[in-house]
Amino acid sequence: MTTPTMTLNDRLVELGVLGDQKDKTIQQKGATLVNTFFMSFNGEATDETVANILHYLTDIQVRDYALGIIDKYDSKAMLDTLNYLLDKAPTDSAFINAPACLLATFLYERGDTASAAITLTNAQQYYSLAVLLRRVMMAGWPATGFATMRNDLHPKVVAGIFGEDK
Repeated sequence: MTTPTMTLNDRLVELGVLGDQKDKTIQQKGATLVNTFFMSFNGEATDETVANILHYLTDIQVRDYALGIIDKYDSKAMLDTLNYLLDKAPTDSAFINAPACLLATFLYERGDTASAAITLTNAQQYYSLAVLLRRVMMAGWPATGFATMRNDLHPKVVAGIFGEDK
């Protein structure tokens, strides 16, 4: 008897959405996994790895941790990584929100507001970070201002997850 192979969507259904939970152990594991993925992505990943990344990114603190490190690694590699996650995320679910917003932020901060706005159309309309990014872009706020805010927030997110600067 053979065991059926689980698809990415099957894995995501099994894992579920984290939301704004308070379990620091889960957040630590998620932030560490996301950081490792961003640092070492080589163009392809297993469905299990992608499902785990998308699952952990549904936690707001893990998503904000990822937001703080999108400029930590090579720009081309990060663009490829974020595009890959966006391409893999199911479009009709909460799993699309974080990759869409992370990529939109990345593009916006590099001066490509048009592509950032198009990328944001992938996120659900009322997803908090998508709402914020739309407002910022529509107001014509300079990308450097958003990057400064994001970088100022990162140590607080790290402290909230790990209890220290990391």
